[in-house]
Amino acid sequence: MGGDGGTISSNRTYLRGAGKAEHTADHPSNALKRSKLDDAERARLVMTTCSVSGTVLDLTPAKVNGTVGTVSGVDLVVCPYGKLYKREKVLEALLQRSQGGGGDDDAVEALGLHVRGMKDLHPVRFYVTTSTSSGATNVNKKQYVAACPITGSELGSGNIPCFVIVRSKKGKKVKSADDDEVARNPNVLSERAIKEMGIEGLQAEYGPFEEKDMIRLAPPKTGGVFEEIKKRWEDKMDEERLAKLQKKKDQKRKRTEDKPKKDSAGKDTQQLAKSTNIKHNNGSDKKTKKSAAEEARSSVQSAVAQNSVLSDLFGGGKKSQTEKEKRDALFTRNC
Repeated sequence: MGGDGGTISSNRTYLRGAGKAEHTADHPSNALKRSKLDDAERARLVMTTCSVSGTVLDLTPAKVNGTVGTVSGVDLVVCPYGKLYKREKVLEALLQRSQGGGGDDDAVEALGLHVRGMKDLHPVRFYVTTSTSSGATNVNKKQYVAACPITGSELGSGNIPCFVIVRSKKGKKVKSADDDEVARNPNVLSERAIKEMGIEGLQAEYGPFEEKDMIRLAPPKTGGVFEEIKKRWEDKMDEERLAKLQKKKDQKRKRTEDKPKKDSAGKDTQQLAKSTNIKHNNGSDKKTKKSAAEEARSSVQSAVAQNSVLSDLFGGGKKSQTEKEKRDALFTRNC
């Protein structure tokens, strides 16, 4: 008995091993516990602070109905890795990165290279409710926390897995009252609510989306969850990069096929072929005209040769006169 909490000699087994490796911080079991605590703390920070600026996220709802409301998706966005950002801070970091540094370099580094632009970010609309925690300094001031709109479970601690529904952008958008209402509804649900509702039920409520496009908020690094999400996003970026390169190649090949070809002398082969055809046609026309003229000339000569009158008129077939014929002709004209 004594200062050991009332342990008696027969129960000294409770104190055996004190100071051994399994009771030290370096033991694997304690390291696992510490990593779980680190994940829990990291998840809480991700769910409550901006990952770029480190400032606390404002979860004050745009419209309040009693003690609940919805945070507008204009101010909060999420990246594929499940980190939350203030839209304004992300825009500032992207602008600084495009200008080659300057300003807050820590914010640019915190943004990460996985965020290429605003197209990689998606709006987040939390369903919030008033907090009942006793740690509030002012009881008259309401403190809002994120919650699941279906189960009502608080999501701000990061202990409950939750996902952001990302609507599909495929197809032609048709604006309607239903689309506007869906765009205002909260799009962060707990894993339990997703299992209870089912994907088809959620699609009827939130519009078309694919299950693989849902983003998990604050994924834990233990268990390979974060690594799997990271690998899936990197594979997607590689596919988009290859598709973009293939599209450029196809466009270049199409321009090459449509462009007029040139021979070794640099002349346009299509224009050369066109001019060759024109010359060939002109030569054929000339040959046709020449053959027709020769045929007409031979016909006239044949007619003149057969008719003596025409022969006298046209000197083509006229024979040379002798001296006697010339005198006789002159005598005849004088008489």
